Amino acid sequence: MMATMDRLDRAGAGPGRLWLATRAAATTVAIGFGLAAMSKPDTVGVGARLLIVLALGAGLLAARRLPANRTLAVVGGVVAVTAAWLLPQRDDVAAAVILAVLFALGAGIAVEPPPPSRSTQLGLLAGLIAMFALRFTVSQKTLLIVVVCVVAAATAATVAGRFPTRRPRRGRAVVFGTVLVATMLVFTGYVGAETPGATWFGGGTVHGPVDTGEVALTFDDGPNLGATRKIMAILDAHDVKGTFFEVGKAIDADPQITRALYDDGHLLGNHSYNHDQWRWLDPRYPELQRTQDAFRRAIGTCPVLYRPPHGDRTPFLAQVVRDHHMRMVLWSASAGDWATNDSRLVARRILAGAHPGAILLLHDGLDGNPSANRDVLVKALPLILQGLRDKGLSAVRLDRLLGTGDYQSC
Repeated sequence: MMATMDRLDRAGAGPGRLWLATRAAATTVAIGFGLAAMSKPDTVGVGARLLIVLALGAGLLAARRLPANRTLAVVGGVVAVTAAWLLPQRDDVAAAVILAVLFALGAGIAVEPPPPSRSTQLGLLAGLIAMFALRFTVSQKTLLIVVVCVVAAATAATVAGRFPTRRPRRGRAVVFGTVLVATMLVFTGYVGAETPGATWFGGGTVHGPVDTGEVALTFDDGPNLGATRKIMAILDAHDVKGTFFEVGKAIDADPQITRALYDDGHLLGNHSYNHDQWRWLDPRYPELQRTQDAFRRAIGTCPVLYRPPHGDRTPFLAQVVRDHHMRMVLWSASAGDWATNDSRLVARRILAGAHPGAILLLHDGLDGNPSANRDVLVKALPLILQGLRDKGLSAVRLDRLLGTGDYQSC
């Protein structure tokens, strides 16, 4: 307690006291944010939570040893606020750990907290408890607003204050600031391109109306020689119509399967021609039209709906989709059925995410390979359909769920 009072006394009255107090408060918020923001239903495991908190703590400790000046304080504040904004848009632990480190580094150089005295440690503990409790009593949006405001205020206080302890060479500060900003920009692009719910970077529809009791079963990466007709038969036996996002090269390999789905009343969607890892980066994105041409040859018409492979997209790709008068559709729940042979696990995962308006992602193919073994889905589908009925949900085509068109002239 005396150590903190001594620092406040040396700072003088008024702005000096406010400067140190705000910086200490921001440190409290930074640590509390690591627990509170990550206490989400899908990442409440003790191991995951501990890993995120350790990453946050490591970032804060590292920030204490990094260069600091007024320019870097502004850079750090921007990085911290950006990381806080991106964090709730991701639900995987790996991304959360990276964002926790970026947040801590940014907040650390923006706030430059005073050395931890006993009173400061007690304040940090109180902040941890308060922020962790707030996560369960207020919305995450409200929590993030608090974080952003405190970090912004602390950055402003730091810029207006002094840097008595660390005066780095200008070159070192420039290098560190450039690396930090570049890392944040790269990860921001990754979140925008890879996250289904991120609509600010070429987003798509991820959910339908919640008041109808309907969901959409969607199947990607086909048509598949061994599985697609079996899946069609199971759906027909349950009087259900699905939506199949097909890969152009697989359509050309056996157009009769696509024709059979179309004639049977299932909805078809565009899922690129090659389904690879890099063609989505081409600003012209010729994959879209090439797949439309494959549909024209197979069924004489072209889909209105498009789903990017792996959900990867850029603003350029999104514009190409709009130029073709099409609509991009992503998903709200995925079974991860490409990475398991456990049909019951696939069914449990899908049913866990099945609620009114949900767009459910399954795979009747794998990367457009017509010969891929998809027995896991053939076995899981009856369990899924029974589970949907037990939950009082009806599976419908995507155009019905979303109120869109189905096909257009090529």
